[in-house]
Amino acid sequence: MPPIPHELVHVWEYFCQLSAKRTNGGMAANPISDEQIMAWERRHGFRLTPFEGECIDALDEVFLSNQ
Repeated sequence: MPPIPHELVHVWEYFCQLSAKRTNGGMAANPISDEQIMAWERRHGFRLTPFEGECIDALDEVFLSNQ
């Protein structure tokens, strides 16, 4: 894996936290839902920026395509 730019390390950490709580559809992992992201935001007491949310969606797509 290439190094993560230091400006985006926090987004990677957020993704890892969200991914650890993802549900499983039986044969494969499910995408991280908007509801899961909103629950995570409430739990941690802050909101992702639109850019951070887009990054997490993109990371999730890559994750799911490489199962």
